[in-house]
Amino acid sequence: MKVLLFSFFTLLCILFSCQPSPKAQDGGEEDAQEEFVDTTPKATAIFWIDKHKEMPGQPSKRPGAVRTVKAKVNIHLAGRIEVLSYVKPQKGYIKSYINRRLETFRVRKVLMDSAYIKPGVQYVQLRYTPEKVEH
Repeated sequence: MKVLLFSFFTLLCILFSCQPSPKAQDGGEEDAQEEFVDTTPKATAIFWIDKHKEMPGQPSKRPGAVRTVKAKVNIHLAGRIEVLSYVKPQKGYIKSYINRRLETFRVRKVLMDSAYIKPGVQYVQLRYTPEKVEH
């Protein structure tokens, strides 16, 4: 009797799990027509604008927070980066910090010569450490 009852419940579970849900039957055609369009431009490169170098024999400090800002920039032939606009609005002190760091930051010549980074207007990600930003 127990075996019959167990096999009956197993059969019911199998039958109900094999049937498609009403949601899948009604919305199947609508999902095929809907497409997600991503309007955010893709970044061509990521630049660490204030990354400091560790000394070879010293232990590293605890990991710090990192912020990423996506921006439309103009990369000059000499490797200088000029920010044209930001994808998302940024606070004034963050803009001034990024501009101050980009005054001395240069794209390495090796990256420019190998055409890994191409000069011109493009979208890039600028990464910085918020601990170093002064309000």
